[in-house]
Amino acid sequence: MRLTKTIMLYVGVIAVTLFAVLPFIWMIMTSIKPPNEIYSNPPSFFPSTIQLDGYKAMLDPGADDNVNFIKWFYNTAIVSVLTTIFSVIISAMGGYALSRFRFRGRMGTGYLILVTQMLPGSLLIIPLYIIMRDLQLLNSHFGLVLAYTTFAVPFCTWMLKGYFDTIHPSIDEAAMVDGANRFTTFARIVLPLTLPGLVSTAIFALITSWNEFLFAYTFLNGYDKWTLSVGIASFQGQYVVNWDYLMAGSVFTTLPIVLVFWLLQKYMISGMTGGAVK
Repeated sequence: MRLTKTIMLYVGVIAVTLFAVLPFIWMIMTSIKPPNEIYSNPPSFFPSTIQLDGYKAMLDPGADDNVNFIKWFYNTAIVSVLTTIFSVIISAMGGYALSRFRFRGRMGTGYLILVTQMLPGSLLIIPLYIIMRDLQLLNSHFGLVLAYTTFAVPFCTWMLKGYFDTIHPSIDEAAMVDGANRFTTFARIVLPLTLPGLVSTAIFALITSWNEFLFAYTFLNGYDKWTLSVGIASFQGQYVVNWDYLMAGSVFTTLPIVLVFWLLQKYMISGMTGGAVK
């Protein structure tokens, strides 16, 4: 009976892993196939010969006038990093306030922040567009950062609140007895103890801004301002889809997120279990 359960467990894990990983493997295989094999019927999983034209077009700005992958990558990195920084700073202060301070309407304010996560982005696209237009932030990366931050902050605030709740208030009191003010206690005593929670929050904000398409497509109308999601989507035309470009660009877009997860996975797991879940 124990052997049967073990076999079933491994079979289930392998099945789930293949279900999650197979699309990425197919993406990589398609990115190195010759064009005639991409449209073959039935499609072949492994290419007969390896061609890297899509990767060359992504890395060489002069290879194709319609492709400026390096610039799009730079734009995405700037927007994602700024969104992550703003989200972590605002969420850390908001989560600490909700965890430590007792004021009238505290829980109502927290629930109101959380309710904003229930609103789909498509519902807010028009109001945000009008706001960005009035502030003259259309076709601006800073405007895109502000839009992304508004969606990342609510969830990150609640995640960090849960983590701050696991740190006993006596630590704050001991620091203030030794002469530290509230901000010094927060910045130099409590915040370093929440490193796993901060990393989890940063990863969530980074992924939210890195993969977002709708706002970037709506707010950015300049070719040199595009982010990766908009630039890669441009490879799909009305009648023709450049699958080699599309898949090669997707591979390059996925690699940074995979690398971040690989380097910071232990912090993210401990942050999720120690804060939001607990």
